[in-house]
Amino acid sequence: MLHWRVPQRIRGAVRQRQGYLVNAQVAPTSYVLKVGDQLAVTFLPTDFKTAVSAYAPNFAQAVTILYEDDDVVVVDKPAGMKMHPHSPTEDDTLLNFIAANFAKRQLMSHGQPARPFMVHRLDRATSGVVLVAKNPVVVPLLVSFLADKTMTRTYCARVSGHLSGSGTIDAPIGVNPTNAYLRQISPAGQQAITHWRAVSQCGATTLVELQLETGRTHQLRVHLAHLGHGIVGDEWYNPQASAPRLLLHAQALTFPKPFAQQLMMVEAPIPGELQ
Repeated sequence: MLHWRVPQRIRGAVRQRQGYLVNAQVAPTSYVLKVGDQLAVTFLPTDFKTAVSAYAPNFAQAVTILYEDDDVVVVDKPAGMKMHPHSPTEDDTLLNFIAANFAKRQLMSHGQPARPFMVHRLDRATSGVVLVAKNPVVVPLLVSFLADKTMTRTYCARVSGHLSGSGTIDAPIGVNPTNAYLRQISPAGQQAITHWRAVSQCGATTLVELQLETGRTHQLRVHLAHLGHGIVGDEWYNPQASAPRLLLHAQALTFPKPFAQQLMMVEAPIPGELQ
């Protein structure tokens, strides 16, 4: 359970209600497993902060699945699509479409109906790889992978001007005092670190590869604008470089497969407008 990153709170709840069974018999946590033993762990909805996922299924749009196993699904989010609804009447978001996909396939996860649980976010204007949990058990595991950086995210963006080489942007980000939705570089803000590498130049723009070391709101958009090379199509942080969409794409996601000693890497094809 420690190796799988199951939080201490949940491990304790299982122990207190004698939820560890070895060969169908209640076993203390001090029991040492032997070859051939069968361990069963019983979880309850109350063990999890997010026990219920109730996104209304919307069958209007299919989602492109990049990877799937019993615990997670990785999809390619289109630019312009919101991650999740902000009110009960909204149902045109990525998680609504994933819920519809699960319902249509009558998908199961460890004997229970699969339901989408959000692990991380992309801005509405950003396209690319999104990891979604299928059950509440793996949510805290995946969140811990994000927190300790064993889950890594690689982006690509087309930015204004010519860049060459590589570098790191280490500049704290805080809330814009005149618009709470926007962010800005601020000495009083949260630490934010972005690694970048120039890939190729095209006209007056450069394609860059980006690695997030932290995950602040609008981090890549604010950092690149701070560098003097804002993302093309960013109406807030680089309004002079217009485009039909924000040219920012979550290209790859690397994460440990839950309950397995296996590191997965899933990639989403780079949209043509970024190439």
